[in-house]
Amino acid sequence: MRILIAGLGDLGTEVARLAAGEGHAVFGLRRGGTAAPLGVTLIQGDVTDPGTLALPSALDLTVYCIAADAREEDAYQRAYPGGLDHVLGALTRESPEARVLFVSSTGVYGDAGGAWVDEDTAPAPEGFTGRAMLEAEAVLEGSAFRGTSVRLGGIYGPGRTFLIDAIRSDRPFPAATMEHWTNRIHRDDAARAILHVATAPSPPPVLNVVDPGPAPRREVLEWLAAQLDRGLVTAAAAPTRSAKANRRVSSRQLASTGFEFQFPSFKDGYSALLREAPPGREGA
Repeated sequence: MRILIAGLGDLGTEVARLAAGEGHAVFGLRRGGTAAPLGVTLIQGDVTDPGTLALPSALDLTVYCIAADAREEDAYQRAYPGGLDHVLGALTRESPEARVLFVSSTGVYGDAGGAWVDEDTAPAPEGFTGRAMLEAEAVLEGSAFRGTSVRLGGIYGPGRTFLIDAIRSDRPFPAATMEHWTNRIHRDDAARAILHVATAPSPPPVLNVVDPGPAPRREVLEWLAAQLDRGLVTAAAAPTRSAKANRRVSSRQLASTGFEFQFPSFKDGYSALLREAPPGREGA
């Protein structure tokens, strides 16, 4: 397949690396820099500026995996509904089977009071981040391309060690959300799932990509603190909007496609990460 990865950040780079390793002809779009994984042809362009998007022809698949410049509403609008629309406009639809995969977020579901949500649950985003993602999903759905929106949970993995760093430095966590459910996905499983879904014969229009073991925030933090031989510090601090959301996200549909998790629970993923955890950042 001829595959374009729009966005060579941490996740997009891993998807590109895996796709090239499977023998696909892979192109990577990024705004600046010269680095790309081995076997990936680098294309420079800015998704927020359609005049810079000279994309390859005869693509079989485009994976839109852009990160916003800042956690601000304008930045999210430019990166997601705006940027995706620009890329779709720059693509040539030479094959009726050409498809596009948009990397979205489980943030589109909003708060469910701890209940389960799945792909049939009506989205109800509460903040501008989830709304921008949902608007981008609508852009893809209204396009001429066969499309799938994959809704990722909070990504953790190499270089994404916010929780580990916070516990090591005795940073307090908001007590008000300790019993809320959390949903996450290891970076490596996220990249593998994206490529698995993108190259499947008939992927669904929407798919959740989270590990099959949602867990209360307290359980995750207490387990991590025990592994680090530290105490868990809580405080009456106001939680972030993403921390307020309380839901359990089902990944049964992903499992039904035959995908197998390398890290099916936070204990599996963090155990591997703790063996080589430098300071870094992490998803929600």
